[in-house]
Amino acid sequence: MALLSVEKVSKSFAGNRVLADVSFEVGRGEVLALVGENGAGKSTVLSLITGLLTPDSGRVVFDGAPVARAWSPHRARAAGIGSVHQELSLNPHQSVAENVFLGSWPSRRGLVRARDLAARAEPLLARVGLDVDPRTPAGRLPLGRQQLVELAKALAGDPRLLILDEATSALDEDQVAAVFRVVRELREQGGAAIFVSHRMAELFAISDRLTVLKDGAVTATRAREDTDHDDVVRLMVGRELSDLFPPKAPPPSGEDSPEPLLRVRGLTVPRACSGIDLDLVPGRITGLGGLQGQGQREVLRALFGLARHAGDLALDGRPVRLASPRDAIRHRIAYVPEDRKIEGVHTVRSVRDNLVLPSMRQLAPARRLTTVSRGEEAALVEELIGRLRVKAASPAQEVRRLSGGNQQKVALAKWLPTGPRVLLLAEPTRGIDIGTKREIYHLLRRLADDGLAVLVTSGDTMELVGLCDEVAVLYEGTVVDRLGGPELTEERLVRASVMGTTSDADGTGSVVRA
Repeated sequence: MALLSVEKVSKSFAGNRVLADVSFEVGRGEVLALVGENGAGKSTVLSLITGLLTPDSGRVVFDGAPVARAWSPHRARAAGIGSVHQELSLNPHQSVAENVFLGSWPSRRGLVRARDLAARAEPLLARVGLDVDPRTPAGRLPLGRQQLVELAKALAGDPRLLILDEATSALDEDQVAAVFRVVRELREQGGAAIFVSHRMAELFAISDRLTVLKDGAVTATRAREDTDHDDVVRLMVGRELSDLFPPKAPPPSGEDSPEPLLRVRGLTVPRACSGIDLDLVPGRITGLGGLQGQGQREVLRALFGLARHAGDLALDGRPVRLASPRDAIRHRIAYVPEDRKIEGVHTVRSVRDNLVLPSMRQLAPARRLTTVSRGEEAALVEELIGRLRVKAASPAQEVRRLSGGNQQKVALAKWLPTGPRVLLLAEPTRGIDIGTKREIYHLLRRLADDGLAVLVTSGDTMELVGLCDEVAVLYEGTVVDRLGGPELTEERLVRASVMGTTSDADGTGSVVRA
């Protein structure tokens, strides 16, 4: 009998189906790798297992018993399911020992003794290879050590099933080895683990079987000895490009090749990325690929003056300093952020207010900068709504009342009157229906054809391949591959993203050691 069974589980959010009849098992004494691209459904499945979410249909069976509708993280932990995620859940102001036993502090007559707490934490910290004073505030530890505290915290519940969801992303080789020792000990004792990592080598080093998810469905389950890296990559991709994307212009060559509008050399953002080189060329759409959290977001924020950075930037061949968004806007650089509801639009303001906000100075009469020309404003708003086909009841409608796709259109449209030359977009179609995606793809191609240099980040490999003229692939904060023309395929992009490979002339690759 399997320790865990996920049986035909489905889940939707706001009508968007993210899991469709997902089924797999984890046996006692087994490590299962859960593999898939960003958005494949891995985190949603794990949230169902740990009680953060409830399935719309299907069921989760743990140790032979279906979990109840009242399943919760507390009940999952009590039943023997421990989990460690990439995002830390530690209280930085409490000690390491207090964090390890958070929610279950041992007490005598209602009193917690720090000395007893520290003594109980020491063997758990030793088990995960962490040599630290348990009384140390957790926030003083480096990120990798904090991640190991998270693992010790999970082990404090004596789990029979351990879930590691990108839990090794911040760890060095020695720390990863400590995690693997814990997983192997659990396996030898008859427990089990589910392992998720963007590092393909780790998946093959620790797992017994691999289950591949794509677009919310299981595409295959393979024994480790019956598959290889290339096979897993093909299972993760498994789809063809459609007419979603507009045709790309033929690449310029020789004397016809334009000079880069924005040249980036050695861009470094502390704790995010280093040594990034990019040439943003008028008429071209450049993509930043790679799995989530490899530094793509920070590159865009740096180029818009939102992140402290080092490196050499040149605009039109002249050095430029982008220390703030004011600098970027002055140089006609526009930015559409990933989180449109928080950073991209003012959701409680009207469509009209959002569309004219970056253009207030142009719309105001020269001598009265606080007064906007209402006639010009109305004409501009009408033109933008028509140009991007924003579906709103009226310009006075609050943006929060629009669909996600129309909110994204507003976030993009507001920059067009400023006459941008460089357009930075983070995840431009996340959470958007397929029809609106197509509209945005065609709009971006038209903007490029009009002479803009466009830089896009996306976790959707099909989007990068179908939309971009070139993709720079980031792996652990550095560019490990550049793909364009016939080399820009989903398979090669995924391989570089998960294996950190650099392609050479004959199509082979070598692993980059970060």
